[in-house]
Amino acid sequence: MTRVVTYLTCVFVAVPILATLVAATSADFSQGPWGGGPTLDWFAYAWPPLAPVIGRSLAVAVLVVVLNLLVGGPLAWWVARHPSPLTRLTGHLVNVPLAVPGIALSVALVGAYPMLRPSGLLLVLGHLVFTLPFTLAALVPALADDELRTNESVARSLGAGPARVLGTLTVPSCAVALAQAVTMVFALSFGEFNISFFINPPATPTAPFALFDSYSTQRLELASAQSAIFIAFVAPVLTAIAWARRRAPRRNP
Repeated sequence: MTRVVTYLTCVFVAVPILATLVAATSADFSQGPWGGGPTLDWFAYAWPPLAPVIGRSLAVAVLVVVLNLLVGGPLAWWVARHPSPLTRLTGHLVNVPLAVPGIALSVALVGAYPMLRPSGLLLVLGHLVFTLPFTLAALVPALADDELRTNESVARSLGAGPARVLGTLTVPSCAVALAQAVTMVFALSFGEFNISFFINPPATPTAPFALFDSYSTQRLELASAQSAIFIAFVAPVLTAIAWARRRAPRRNP
């Protein structure tokens, strides 16, 4: 039954992607699939206006990943290694943005920090707030693993310093969890629409907003070609997420 549900889910996801590719390669999709004959011209028209937007989204996503590691790494270690009412409360507070509509979170951020909006820093911080829960969800279980903590204690008893324990035991043992966190955060930031739409100045749109604008104002074939390009950037990241999930150790409850 599980396998059937998995196959149906894959088909459900694949059909819109295939329809997008068909529209992007049709000279006139209003005549039906490949109406007017197949063509790649729409991709040539789609890339020049999309290229700077893709570059902007990539830069934001990379910066958000770095900030997640700098902030989320130590925070995940503290939550995992010092269980207490305070750390549990911190974990709940970090997850609050997931329960708040994107427009409400965006309005709150813009209202509280309007001076950060023109520089784009508020956009990055908004993405950080939105993605940080996923970093903790990946790293906290890995850092709380009893076997890892035992190995670290043994290494320290043999004279290994904190830096050596971190570099030779902690980080390698959490490599899969780190890969999960990095790829998930990158994908979420790169494709995030709500926060980007309400926080980012219209003059410097990110890729999801550019796609929305294209579908609203341009021909379907052109918008579909831009969507296909966007998918091409996201697909390797989604593949990495699937790989990390397969490599993740299964822990008994």
